[in-house]
Amino acid sequence: MLREWQKRCVKQVLERYQHQPDALVLATPGSGKTIMASYVAKSLLDERKVDYVICFSPSKVVCHSIQKTFRHTLKRPFNGQLGALGTSITYHSMANINELLSNLSLSRVLVIFDEIHHCAGDGESPSNTWGIQLLSTIQKLATYTLSLTGTPWRTDTLPIPLARYSDPEGNIQCDFSYGLNEAINDSVCRVPFITAIDTDQVMVRKGQESKTYHNISELLESGDISYRMILKQPEVITYMLSLSIQKLDKLRINSPNSGGLIVASSYQHALQIQSILYGHFGKEATLVSYRLDDSPELINRFREDTSEWIISIAMISEGTDIPRLQVCCNLTDVTTELYFRQILGRILRMTNSQTTIGYMFILAEPNLLDYAERLNETIPGSYNYQKTERLLDSLDTSNFTNINRNSDLHKISFESDINLGDITLNDDQEIVGCASLTMFTMSSFKSRIISYHL
Repeated sequence: MLREWQKRCVKQVLERYQHQPDALVLATPGSGKTIMASYVAKSLLDERKVDYVICFSPSKVVCHSIQKTFRHTLKRPFNGQLGALGTSITYHSMANINELLSNLSLSRVLVIFDEIHHCAGDGESPSNTWGIQLLSTIQKLATYTLSLTGTPWRTDTLPIPLARYSDPEGNIQCDFSYGLNEAINDSVCRVPFITAIDTDQVMVRKGQESKTYHNISELLESGDISYRMILKQPEVITYMLSLSIQKLDKLRINSPNSGGLIVASSYQHALQIQSILYGHFGKEATLVSYRLDDSPELINRFREDTSEWIISIAMISEGTDIPRLQVCCNLTDVTTELYFRQILGRILRMTNSQTTIGYMFILAEPNLLDYAERLNETIPGSYNYQKTERLLDSLDTSNFTNINRNSDLHKISFESDINLGDITLNDDQEIVGCASLTMFTMSSFKSRIISYHL
């Protein structure tokens, strides 16, 4: 059973195909883009307008999820083997698809690009070295293309190499858009509830000199301490985990299968978090990383079981479907808006057995605060010359069921300060900007709550 937005989108895409072979769909993370795309494919196959479907996606985990969804919708194999109606492969596989390109020229094919913003071909990472030329070749050979994205921009602002992604003025051109506020209003996505952790006092000692800062923003602006250094401090990790665990434990009273996601900066950082999680709180966690060959299997197992926590290093972001995730502890040092929204999307997928709120805990890093403040913008103004209207009203956080459209956009409050003692930086830890730096201490933490409600 398709949701209303999915029905509208399928109809609009098929109407566009009557005039043009390419379509770009923007739908907020967690809203069900893959299912919608599978019904576009089904319609084209049923109407005998295409013979085969090829789906590209950014990771093996997403690739397998797409394969499962399309197999269910089409009622036929979708593994690229004899008798299958299509195949699902990663973008990284594109470098070895000469046979596939040959088949494209002989058949009527729908090509679906999931999370199309990966294909800008900026040359800054190996994953994009194939970008523009190969995608352009595939686009020309395909009978139809369908590009999907939940975050239709890149931090480097480069356009995607498919037709009509952006006009000369830089405005993103979507054939169908479905924003977060619409998804919340339709009970398709959960309401984001973001808690930003800050500190009242940070003392940095450089030899005999010391400086005092009154929040994380001042500290980072000074250049004395890097964001990564803060994220590595055991007391910071412990405090962030304590809030996240408290929230998940409460949710699991009524929804025993609710899960939590912890996003780490590196493999060593993930091991540190895992150690603190078990040693301090007695909580076990599944750790997934590209370093571990069995990570896709571990993710699939976590998706189906009822365990509490999974720790990820750049594996559970865009497109990874684990609907039972409802709490996220964001400890990654990646501070781009694209990544922030992708991670947030993992806890916003609505389920029948859980509450309508998704909870994220972050540090009060200035960029992250800005991203949280403008979640109402489907396409942020800094990535598009034409800013969208402010879409989300707020609701008093004391009552999630009442609607108040006249309230301020953001509800902000501060909890009581909690003194966790000093945080010490040893001489062998990361030092940024000054070799004489020996120690920094944070005397207390406080929580700033940013919530969005219809």
